[in-house]
Amino acid sequence: MIDTAVVLVGGKGLRLRPLTNERPKSMVFINGRPLVEWIILWLKKHGIKRIVLSVDYKKEVLMDHVRDGKALGVQVTYNDHSGCFETGDVFRHILEHQNLPEVFLALNGDQITDLSVAEVFKEHTRHNPIATIVTYPTRIPYGILKLHDDGRVKAFEEKPILPGISMNTGIYIFNKSILPYLPTRGLIEKETFAKLAEQGKLRAYMHRGFFTTISDEKDIAEAERELKSTEARLL
Repeated sequence: MIDTAVVLVGGKGLRLRPLTNERPKSMVFINGRPLVEWIILWLKKHGIKRIVLSVDYKKEVLMDHVRDGKALGVQVTYNDHSGCFETGDVFRHILEHQNLPEVFLALNGDQITDLSVAEVFKEHTRHNPIATIVTYPTRIPYGILKLHDDGRVKAFEEKPILPGISMNTGIYIFNKSILPYLPTRGLIEKETFAKLAEQGKLRAYMHRGFFTTISDEKDIAEAERELKSTEARLL
């Protein structure tokens, strides 16, 4: 079973200003809890005992709140990735400076979800890639029309899910052997995953349950509405 998670929580949350003027994005409150607390409690529920929080912007605010994690029932340590600029170099910094197990969970730290970590881990161990990406069905945020050549509407569908196409949730399971594939500066999504896919060492796990990301105040409002009915099963 997987018991260690790495969470990137150093984001500035520019689209959340002024809420993030004095705190990192991960410390923005949603239904009475900071985002990082939602993440930690979800991880704890799914058997994660050790969490490495990789910090940067306004890190003291987060560290003063979370501390060593005991109050939340987990062990929390910190990785300061100041000076790193993209997800690839942040993950490289973590792997080079933290004592991680051979297989660990990694996430961007802006999600709230009911994902079963055990199910993803089961798929990862069954196929043994270097990385497994958790994906989610892609839904077009608009109604779409199919038209005849003369302008008559053939069909209309509101916010359809695109068949065969899924989005990256920013939640992963990595083997430590991913290190040589990580750039010294660059996006893991562009550089690392492209190389792994070419070599057949990248897999995807489709999650169909609850999932939301927090990028702006509209996302917070939507998450707060949805969490009123889903909080119990998340935590």
